Amino acid sequence: MTKRKIKKRKRVLNDIHRSFIIQQLACFLSPGETAEAVNKEFGLDVSRQAMERYDPHKHAGRRIAQRWKDLFEFARKAFLDDVVAQVPHAHKSVRIKKLARASDAFEKSKNYMAMARMLEQIAKEVGNVHTNRREFTGKDRGPIQFEDIDGMTDEAIDQELRQIFGIKDADVRPAPEREP
Repeated sequence: MTKRKIKKRKRVLNDIHRSFIIQQLACFLSPGETAEAVNKEFGLDVSRQAMERYDPHKHAGRRIAQRWKDLFEFARKAFLDDVVAQVPHAHKSVRIKKLARASDAFEKSKNYMAMARMLEQIAKEVGNVHTNRREFTGKDRGPIQFEDIDGMTDEAIDQELRQIFGIKDADVRPAPEREP
């Protein structure tokens, strides 16, 4: 008795299924997550590999019809343009608040290394405050002015420094004499 291989009948996806798949992939869902979403939404058992055929940015999806490529690009652009409005974690203040809560939780559990990482991440979110880099500017936030002082006397240099730092002549006391 010979065993015949029974071919599984392929499920044919209609345009509603395809558009759903393409929109999910355009919103950066993985092929596995998309397959799960199709199963949940439509009750279809599809493979992760089958989902890759609908992503024009992957090798498997290079031959997809132009209308599906257009839908993918439209959905991707709409998702990226709207992500800040739809995803609260895209806002800096929300991320900082969550990091602060995580830092507090780590401190309560006495996990100080994790707390330090959270504090560093907060500093990065705020804007590179965690670095030792400092920028200096001159008067009124302008560039620092450099002048040649070779021709100036010591008294003129002292007077210029007093003027720059706002030191009054009455506040200046002579330095104590040093013993040799």
